[in-house]
Amino acid sequence: MSLIKTDAIQTLAGKPILNSTGSILQVVRTYNANSGYINTTSTSFVASGLTVTITPKASGNTILVDFCVPLADAESGTLQCKIYQLIAGGSYAIMSGGGLYHSGIQASSTNRYSPIVFGGTYTTTSTAQLTFQPYFTSVDGSSVRLVHSGSSYALTATEIAA
Repeated sequence: MSLIKTDAIQTLAGKPILNSTGSILQVVRTYNANSGYINTTSTSFVASGLTVTITPKASGNTILVDFCVPLADAESGTLQCKIYQLIAGGSYAIMSGGGLYHSGIQASSTNRYSPIVFGGTYTTTSTAQLTFQPYFTSVDGSSVRLVHSGSSYALTATEIAA
């Protein structure tokens, strides 16, 4: 039997293998396998209450943000969804690349039941805590459900080393 002990393994360029460029530094996930309804009739974008919070290890790293609801329900109206972010306790704002056509639109007349999916990136500018959250609205004030009762949802933030 062979045994190798070492304090560090490096690339040919002298960078450590662990935590080197492209390494996954951390993954934070909010998941519910059997959610109740998350619905609104508001014609303004409202917070879904589904959040994921991550504290970056370094500035310049990439945060991958992934959101999936297998079964949303436009019920009797039109549902729209956007991804918002909160930096270090500030106020929520639409995430760059998290706008209307990036995560989903459903209309009861054409695709009442369908998934809502988002995949985006954020480049960290500091090590301040980041929170991501889907916001959604009913275009005409009819009832819409971001998550249908019995469906699941997942919101994941993954930090990748620069």
